[in-house]
Amino acid sequence: MKKLFILVLAITTLQAKADVELVPLDMELGYWETTSEMDIEAMLANIPESQRATLGAMISKKMKIPVVKQCITQETLKDMEAQMKESFKSAGNDCDLQVKKSTSQEFSGVLTCAGGEATTTINTKVINSKRVESQVVGDMGGMGKNNITTVGEWKSASCP
Repeated sequence: MKKLFILVLAITTLQAKADVELVPLDMELGYWETTSEMDIEAMLANIPESQRATLGAMISKKMKIPVVKQCITQETLKDMEAQMKESFKSAGNDCDLQVKKSTSQEFSGVLTCAGGEATTTINTKVINSKRVESQVVGDMGGMGKNNITTVGEWKSASCP
């Protein structure tokens, strides 16, 4: 879960490692808040039906994803690759991000971690310069898929 949280943070702040040129998303600079929701039903799809209710209740109580508050500045956008490397390094992950598409309105890529056993697909779209939405689908190698929807919203030009 920590990997996905950091991934969402990194993508929302336009940080990515890639062999292709990244195009910054068309977003306002300033203070942003990002909320995330996990699709627990999809996560439980591979669990035997007799255990779903119990496990679902446990997960919903423990998996509260906090609002990510961040300041996006021109400096943040200058070196996206270095920012992404630092984000994954601080979480203790050895991951590789392959960028599939990068425009001012859309980003998509695949993150591969743990020797290829865990992959995460990221699709981000700019709704307008003050709202960005992402779909993050993690496949943890036989443990089912985790679907996370994130919404980043611009709050102000100045950061607290």
